[in-house]
Amino acid sequence: MLIKTVAIYNRISRDNGESDDVLLNHRTITTRLCDSRKYQYKLYEEIESGGKFEERKQLLQLLKDIQQGLYDGLVVVELSRIARDNLYSQMIAKVLEDNEVPIITPNKIYNLSDEDDKFVFDMESMISSKELRTITRRMKNGKIEGARRGEWIQGVPPLGYTRGKDKKLVIVESEADIIRQIFNYAESGYGIPSIVKKLVGFKTKTEKQFTDTAVYTILKNKTYTGSIIYNVKGKKGNITETIENKHAHEAIITKEQFISVQQAIKSRMSGDLETRNRSRGMVLSTLKDLVYCTRCKSKMGFKKDSKQANRIYLKACKCGNRGVSETALLDAFQKKFRFLERFYRDEWQKALETTEPVSKDSLLQRIEDLKKMQEKLNKNLVKIRSAYIEEVFTKEEYLSEKSNTEEKLNQVLSTIDDLLDQINSLDKESITSQYKSKLEKIRQINDIYNKEVSYNDMVEVNRLLKLMLDKVYYKRLSEKVTGINPSRKGLKVEQVDFIQILIASKDIHK
Repeated sequence: MLIKTVAIYNRISRDNGESDDVLLNHRTITTRLCDSRKYQYKLYEEIESGGKFEERKQLLQLLKDIQQGLYDGLVVVELSRIARDNLYSQMIAKVLEDNEVPIITPNKIYNLSDEDDKFVFDMESMISSKELRTITRRMKNGKIEGARRGEWIQGVPPLGYTRGKDKKLVIVESEADIIRQIFNYAESGYGIPSIVKKLVGFKTKTEKQFTDTAVYTILKNKTYTGSIIYNVKGKKGNITETIENKHAHEAIITKEQFISVQQAIKSRMSGDLETRNRSRGMVLSTLKDLVYCTRCKSKMGFKKDSKQANRIYLKACKCGNRGVSETALLDAFQKKFRFLERFYRDEWQKALETTEPVSKDSLLQRIEDLKKMQEKLNKNLVKIRSAYIEEVFTKEEYLSEKSNTEEKLNQVLSTIDDLLDQINSLDKESITSQYKSKLEKIRQINDIYNKEVSYNDMVEVNRLLKLMLDKVYYKRLSEKVTGINPSRKGLKVEQVDFIQILIASKDIHK
């Protein structure tokens, strides 16, 4: 068989921990082989990370080129580099056999039209397939155990962290400052597009500009609270187990701030899929994105008067609820808003006077007991390690005991974390701090309302209101009013319009 032109196929797998150096080594071996045999060649290379066969674009292109008669042979470092899955190996072999293209390795040329060579190919493919299943199972178990130990096993660490020598996340302070800014902006009521504008000049982990999606992903990532969450998936991609280690690494933000930010995000979203429910564009009113129809619960927007540019109107709702001038709406809203301070003060007092359903002392005692158990489990890990070194345990026994003890330890740490959160919810100082923050925002809003409001003032009031209020329900009513006619004897009937406003504030304890 005369071989002149060949295709070289090199493939590495990130899932197996193979680096670019491995790809370089394979390229060196295959090109040297071609040079020594005076083959003309073209390289087809790809990095596969658990991808499906249809996602291996270079291999699929290679097979198409072989079917077009472009090559006399296929050069690989070893057969397993074509495919480890036996089904895929046979699919590729069929294309090669039909086009009389042999597989060339440094050790052997496989002519798949020859029965002996085909038998050897089939046997080696079966062995590779079994090795793949073994490697996959070991890697999956290794990732699960790593996640339980608090190791980062999910690819590139998020912005703010790098992977340390112990495989756990370590803070990168310059990046962590960006993360803190993002969370601080969100907690202060800035929307995601506004945060993106404030991040101009900063770069993501991949040296790209921040986008709405990138910021939203950061704000939803519990990794920044010190937690590792790993979803174990079955063959069909469904989640079979969720592993969470709440004390995996040093946190960049507190859990309290994370919860506060989730509330802020939620106030700008709606629906189960948290699709965006905030309009963009100019702030025409301090109540932008807050007004909802009392009748049908739809959000109501504002518009400018087509003839008088300085006049703003609340648009009519699609259900028939009539609109109104923004001036009349604000007047009705401010009358209701004045009572919000009194409401918060009353709620504050009730929260301070409420008898705690669970004694704080009893929770602290439980934490103390759990910490003793934590100390005991840590000592057990040392003993287990010593027993393995002294050959009291076999390797399998050691790994089993170690895994069970670490699982118990993580459960203890998780319970301590939950109890601390519960204590914080009972903390009078924390409650006082939250209500003081609300009242301070009311003061700031009232100060602005008591003067001539500029555009920047309008934007600031809108931001502060969104931190405090969930929705402002609006309804326009018309009623007939009977009164005395001053110019004539008898009564007169007039049609009078009323604006009904209901303020729904955010639950301070959520």
